[in-house]
Amino acid sequence: MNTALRSPVASIHSRWLEAACSRLLRGEPLVLITVARALGSTPRDAGTRMWVDAEGAHATIGGGHLELLAIEVARAMLADAGEPPAQLRHYSLGPSLGQCCGGAVWLAFERLETQDLAWCDALHEVLAGGAAARRTRRIRPARDGEAHACNVHVEAVEGSDIDQPDARWHEDEGLLIDFTPASAPLVVVCGAGHVGKAIVRVLAELPLNVVWLDPREDEWPAHLPDNVRCLNGDADDVQDLPDDAYWLVLTHSHALDLEIIERVLRYKSFRYLGLIGSDTKRAKFRARLLRKFPSELVDRMICPIGIVETSSKLPGVIAVSVAAQIADLLEHASKPAEAAGA
Repeated sequence: MNTALRSPVASIHSRWLEAACSRLLRGEPLVLITVARALGSTPRDAGTRMWVDAEGAHATIGGGHLELLAIEVARAMLADAGEPPAQLRHYSLGPSLGQCCGGAVWLAFERLETQDLAWCDALHEVLAGGAAARRTRRIRPARDGEAHACNVHVEAVEGSDIDQPDARWHEDEGLLIDFTPASAPLVVVCGAGHVGKAIVRVLAELPLNVVWLDPREDEWPAHLPDNVRCLNGDADDVQDLPDDAYWLVLTHSHALDLEIIERVLRYKSFRYLGLIGSDTKRAKFRARLLRKFPSELVDRMICPIGIVETSSKLPGVIAVSVAAQIADLLEHASKPAEAAGA
């Protein structure tokens, strides 16, 4: 069918890059903050980023006193209060910060201005080409009265298994090396009813992209999360969606649920295929699917969905349980997706 796409998204991992490009094109500086190194128990891992601009702080490096201090440094850099344009600071997460994590983090601060558009564009081009990217920035420790020298180099990391942002701080050389995945894992949510809406709201907080499929165009909410793309369509659109996705099937129609499940089994490789419903619904679907597909393939369909056994029918409860299941799968995903076949 002829589909309508709304809100196309870039990888959730490169939101900071999209923000940087849009602001720098308007001549507005921002400060990029990267967790360059994390040692011991810390709120977030190396590679986590946030940014600060004239409008405020965006994303998070874990919250708490650490983040407040980081925002203060960034605001001072934006004000150009004698701060070097790129610097690295070490923070111990102990009593001095009022945080009980006990670890330590090294934060890289970079004031980005119009001249940084060159490497931002280079990074965008690498990611758009489907490769992960390695960015190397030389940061010399700030010393009183010393000019601050830095440079940036961007290159593609072809054929890599990088699926999460990462960063390394090489103190002896004064180098920050960070990695940006080409894309985030994809979840296809089929159904924009009450449960679908609740699930999408929770998935919006996870490091993944979402395609939200439904034939009823008037079901979409007015405002969408940044990592969600709406697809006004039905089972005919399954073949056009990427392989190796996580599928959640929970439409308003059991017939449509079955048709989507059949298309996924026949045409797609997938990492997860979940169907909302009861054990009775699973038994009925399984009996019909076994007429067309081998049992080892049909048995990969998960129904009921969710990581917690619950009798609750509240959309919010179901959404939390399902999102927890997806998050657990993302955490332990280590093997290539199995090819589907029929």
